Amino acid sequence: MAERLTAREAIAALTDGFTELPAPAGDTDGDGPLGWTGYAASRARATARTGEQESVVHGTATVGGHPCVLLSFEFGFLGGSLGQRTGDRLEAAYEEAITRRLPLVSLIATGGSRMQEGMIALTQLQRVARASARLRAAGPAQLAVLRDPTTGGGWATLGAGADVILAVPGAQIG
Repeated sequence: MAERLTAREAIAALTDGFTELPAPAGDTDGDGPLGWTGYAASRARATARTGEQESVVHGTATVGGHPCVLLSFEFGFLGGSLGQRTGDRLEAAYEEAITRRLPLVSLIATGGSRMQEGMIALTQLQRVARASARLRAAGPAQLAVLRDPTTGGGWATLGAGADVILAVPGAQIG
């Protein structure tokens, strides 16, 4: 098993500099779209434990002096799962890459869709796939660094869809 860095530790290890983008405005409705009892409390505990408001951190960075848009998953926040707010951040990162014509670097560590959001969580994978296709059509490269673990829909959309795929030694992928 690979060492599990936090989202920000992974960013610091890779980049020369990082500027976080603001979180897109969105609904933070208590127990989520399904009214899953305890979901709001689970999110609050995840925030207290990790210091993050969501399972992904996104922004602009330089890697080896080269500018890029970068996103990094926080596995400690509900297993790095993808929910609607995660989808908002991922889509914003892709839009930034398209607008600025910069490559997108994804530091992935996710178990997939967030069960507490049901089908809405699954639709985030479609949003990411659509944004990835738009970025590919615009020209900038997509690079994925598969951290431990990278499974489920996160692997299928963010990982397998990248132009360049790298993996941290010992990372569980699938």
